[in-house]
Amino acid sequence: MSSSARRPAPQPSTRQNPAPSFDWLAPTPAPADGPERRARVARAELADRAGLFYRLGFTEAETTARLVARTAWEFDPASTRGAHCRSAALSDQAIAQVVAETYARRPG
Repeated sequence: MSSSARRPAPQPSTRQNPAPSFDWLAPTPAPADGPERRARVARAELADRAGLFYRLGFTEAETTARLVARTAWEFDPASTRGAHCRSAALSDQAIAQVVAETYARRPG
């Protein structure tokens, strides 16, 4: 094949694509109440788990210790910002309060 028969290399496109080609590629802003929602969901999950431990016969102290350890594990390594930050709503004292409220209800 002679050098005159070669095709020229394609030139890169200079056209900018202003919109993503798929809807799911467009970033959506985080909701303003995101941290509150995450805390509310986490407290509900802790209450559900506390109810389970109550029905299994665990004491309030044992349940509190287990849920505190689980929450610490979930947020390990500790982060000071972003969605992985352990909020004050998930402090050890807040977890103990959720467990106490759940045990006071005596879930059946």
